[in-house]
Amino acid sequence: MQRTIYIDSIFLSNIIMDLLLLFLTTRTLKKSTTFLKTLAGSLLGAAGYCLILCLPGRYPIKVLFGLLPVTALMIKAGCGTKGLKELLYGMGYLFTYAFLLGGFMLSLIKNIPFFREREVSGWMILSTGTLGFLICMLGIHEYRRRKKNHFCRIELPGDKGEIEVIGLVDTGNGLKDPVSGKEVAILEEKVWRNMRESICPEKYKVIPFHSIGKERGILEGYEVDRIRLMEETGCRELHNVIIAVFQGDISVKGDYQMILPPQWF
Repeated sequence: MQRTIYIDSIFLSNIIMDLLLLFLTTRTLKKSTTFLKTLAGSLLGAAGYCLILCLPGRYPIKVLFGLLPVTALMIKAGCGTKGLKELLYGMGYLFTYAFLLGGFMLSLIKNIPFFREREVSGWMILSTGTLGFLICMLGIHEYRRRKKNHFCRIELPGDKGEIEVIGLVDTGNGLKDPVSGKEVAILEEKVWRNMRESICPEKYKVIPFHSIGKERGILEGYEVDRIRLMEETGCRELHNVIIAVFQGDISVKGDYQMILPPQWF
């Protein structure tokens, strides 16, 4: 039994898919590149795959051992990765997106009459692949939005019992206690007023800081014996944490009352 392979169709289809996969991989790696470099990477990937098909030997073995160096070359050219670690991450992301897009496209072709009744062609791959690409891009955007705006409920020891506030995990919060080197959270003063009786004076801290609009400044803070973080995965306690007091509203809209260091998570 012989099978006829139209190498031009395979080359065109792979250029389209490799282009979409490289865009997703570049976005995930947060790399800055140009369309021409991404296109060059997709051309290398498509040409490499066609070359693998033309080599003698069994198809699974050729693909298994041939795709790894081709994929590495494609990512290096299209994403501009630096170092072995970043290259391996890129390959992992690309293979993951290839699996997801391939499954999505097959699902559309098998289950939707509009796609099932038409011959598989470059336009078919382009339309279904682009739809899957847009869904993946939306997923990446939503993941980053949630990661950037990670909120958490916190229980603090108050004068009349536990106080519950909302905290924002801020990746830009690099505030540290100069003596102990511990990361520092920031709490609104109006919340702090309800905690004064539960804090010992000997745990007073002076925390220097610098920020945009104010080159240098000093925040007063205290070491708190225990706080409780209530996350989606459950509750956990942190002991001997340092909290600085901010005079004013941390959030303009009042969405949160505390800024948390990312190291706590």
